[in-house]
Amino acid sequence: MAELSDKELQILSEEIDKQGLTYTQLQKELLDHLCCDIEAKMDEGIEFLKAFEEVSQKLENDRIQQIQEETLLLINQKYRMMKKFMYILGTIAPSLMILGAIFKFQHWPGASILISLGTALLAVIYLPVFAMVSIRDTRKKGKKVNKALYVTGVITGFIFLIGILFKIMHWPGANVALTFSVLLTVAIFVPILVTHAIRDKENQLQNFSVLIFILAMMAVNIMVFALKVSKNVLSSMVVTAMDNMTTAQMIGSNNTLWLENFSNDEADLIAEKTQNLDQLLQLTMVDILKATHEDNHSAVATGNSIDLKKAGYFDAHHGTELVIFGDENHPGKGEALLSAMEEHRNLLKSHSGNELDKTIDRLLYTGELDRHDYKVTWLEFHFYHAPMISALNTLSSLQQKIHYLEGEVLKGIRAEKPEITE
Repeated sequence: MAELSDKELQILSEEIDKQGLTYTQLQKELLDHLCCDIEAKMDEGIEFLKAFEEVSQKLENDRIQQIQEETLLLINQKYRMMKKFMYILGTIAPSLMILGAIFKFQHWPGASILISLGTALLAVIYLPVFAMVSIRDTRKKGKKVNKALYVTGVITGFIFLIGILFKIMHWPGANVALTFSVLLTVAIFVPILVTHAIRDKENQLQNFSVLIFILAMMAVNIMVFALKVSKNVLSSMVVTAMDNMTTAQMIGSNNTLWLENFSNDEADLIAEKTQNLDQLLQLTMVDILKATHEDNHSAVATGNSIDLKKAGYFDAHHGTELVIFGDENHPGKGEALLSAMEEHRNLLKSHSGNELDKTIDRLLYTGELDRHDYKVTWLEFHFYHAPMISALNTLSSLQQKIHYLEGEVLKGIRAEKPEITE
């Protein structure tokens, strides 16, 4: 197949320039089209000049200008549609995230879907569209496009938003994504942005405002990591929970041995109800352990006994909230636990004296509690956003309290009825 020489290509380029084309891409496409036509005619044995003359007759000035106008109009329409889509998406995505946050705070169904959808739209669609529109605007102003800035910006923003989503949803890999996004921002994106801001005198204030915003977001991200419960505190809380479980078992065993020495319907009822509540508390702890992470299944032995030495993820709170408050797919057990606590408190008070009543009300209180300058429910105070180990401490402490009160009530029953058969 015939190929045009550099000189022949130059002739074609000059002819195209005479047509008054200003759109570079259209010039390239027209040149390529003419080259193909001329080379095809040259393959038929026609010389270049004659082939060029025949092809040139197709270059009607008005038609070429019309093609250019139609092309530019089509491009501008697509650009306007893309820009409009960017504005709409930029409004919808954050709105979905805010709505999802409200739903999550109120424990309404659909929170996870709203947050995931909003974050995905922002990370996967909005960021690339924003970059394309910005590049288009920059070229339209006749300025050089800093491709490295847009590429690193989109990648960093994507990783950061995905990390935030994983953190909110308590999916594995969140900390890795957030850490990597911070390192990527500090090591690559910020230096590129600073260099770009210094060179771009016209938009220097805007560029530095963006830089300040990014650095502020990084600071917030780092503070979130810093606010995580320290390992020393977690270790201390683990020891406390283990002590609570051991103490509750010892008191419960002593009460059982003590009951073997006499028989009484009231005493048997107290013991039975206490054991039922103890099992409910134990099962709730087991559920929280398993819901926090699958690795914690190994910490649960036969009979639902718990060995915290084999457990982990003590600072995670999603398992606690899932078990206590539930979500759109899992009903929470908090209300049932609260009802059982109140029923048991009333049962104990019906078999105790005035002095013991005060202790029962204090140890098994399930009413509203003060949190800063407002009141919250007993469930919210102890379990909302509570680390797993904090929830286990609360529940194991309740086990210890109900067995202690069981023993005190049983002593009162025996003191009031000395006729009990030994």
